[in-house]
Amino acid sequence: MPNDRTIIFVRANSPGSDETEWNDWYEKQHIAARLEIPGFLCIRRFRLSDGQTSNPASLMAPTYLALYEVDHPDVLSSAAYMKVVKHEASLGSDSFEARTRAQPHISRGIFRQIFPPSDVYTVPDEAEWLVAVGHGDLPDSLHREYDAWYNTEHIPACLRMPSVVTARRFEIQATASGASSKVGSNVPDYVALYDVTHDSLLSSELFEQPDSAPWQAVEYCKMNHAYQCIYRGER
Repeated sequence: MPNDRTIIFVRANSPGSDETEWNDWYEKQHIAARLEIPGFLCIRRFRLSDGQTSNPASLMAPTYLALYEVDHPDVLSSAAYMKVVKHEASLGSDSFEARTRAQPHISRGIFRQIFPPSDVYTVPDEAEWLVAVGHGDLPDSLHREYDAWYNTEHIPACLRMPSVVTARRFEIQATASGASSKVGSNVPDYVALYDVTHDSLLSSELFEQPDSAPWQAVEYCKMNHAYQCIYRGER
């Protein structure tokens, strides 16, 4: 039985010089409106950690990551959610909503949890950091090999590290209408999220030298539409 837990994964920059006001709006209006909708479990925001990126695609990574978690994909087509979305779409071009959607480096997608199969997850209090790893453009012939390595080798090895509290994987999903949920640039097909207690995970051998992985899948993901970033929690 598939896991119904679904996330909206958004990476973005502040849309202008009024970053303080934008952050205040994001927390008190944008997030608050969604937390009133049945099915929204939690919304967290993170800020990119200085110097904690790996590979060229990560060097220009957006500063902020927002992670919206819902208990079922149907929440994102519910009347309550669509009411909020339609209202925000009607706002003027000078609104924070419109400016955020229009900024050139936004990256947004809807993803369903594929590992672990259980949907039991609570935000760990002790994990202040989030590692986000994105992979895309993986050939169909490598999917099985890629999933097997990630689920049976890489994630178990990560979870044995003292700093790693949780590890989950997600796959891109279409919208309720069947359209692509990808908005903006560098939206991956797969996202792995690791709740960690400090920001050194990306410098570990597991990320710098994944020698135990099937070479075809790993080498392909190094070169195609991939990034590794670590973010620090904002709320």
